[in-house]
Amino acid sequence: MLLRLLAVLGLFAVGVSGGPTRSSKLVFLNEENWTDLMKGEWMIEFHAPWCPACKDLQKAWNAFADWSDDLGIKVGEVDVTVNPGLSGRFLVTALPTIYHVKDGVFRQYSGARDKNDFISFVEDKKYRVIDPVPDYKHPNSKQMAVVAVFFKLSMSVRDLHNHLVEDKGIPSWASYGLFAGVTLALGCVLGFFIVIIIDQVFPTGPRKSQQAKKTEKKDAKKDSGTESPTKKNGNNNNGKETKKTK
Repeated sequence: MLLRLLAVLGLFAVGVSGGPTRSSKLVFLNEENWTDLMKGEWMIEFHAPWCPACKDLQKAWNAFADWSDDLGIKVGEVDVTVNPGLSGRFLVTALPTIYHVKDGVFRQYSGARDKNDFISFVEDKKYRVIDPVPDYKHPNSKQMAVVAVFFKLSMSVRDLHNHLVEDKGIPSWASYGLFAGVTLALGCVLGFFIVIIIDQVFPTGPRKSQQAKKTEKKDAKKDSGTESPTKKNGNNNNGKETKKTK
């Protein structure tokens, strides 16, 4: 019995030691502190716990983080499952995704994913040949902030769907139908208000003709209330001629 217990503990120790060791130099970024990227030089990785390729990268990425002080940079990571807003800001559509950041200039890394390759990329400044992210896609831009909100919303909808199906026992088709109905209702309400606003700004039909008539009446009143200089001069000349005749 004791030998079996020792064997199990030995296998457990081997399994633990075989996994990637977390680097103490690795910086965990989230939606509260991500703006730290705007200062200095960084290498940042976006990953998810369920992603097999991300798991394969962990060992090399942590080893690379151990070299961060020697390279004069910071190495960070973002878990997109708990930071959906950041995946929206950076338009992360594939995992893992790696960015190089230098004083607020973002470039997406697409090279080999090995510790030595990461080190060489930073030491040799190979990022200079990569085009930076354009202004309209910059993570700190207003438009990407809007995209981040939509990513958060989509994640909230997904979590609500999982809650309804897994916790409440509602069939998947019923949950999808519920979301479809809510989407259609919101679309109708939004469209109604848009039509009202457009109709107020650009009136059509009877309202347009009524406004045109009112404008014509106002113009006519202005014209009748203002005498032309020719008429005034004519009246003055007639008055003078009458006096002369007398």
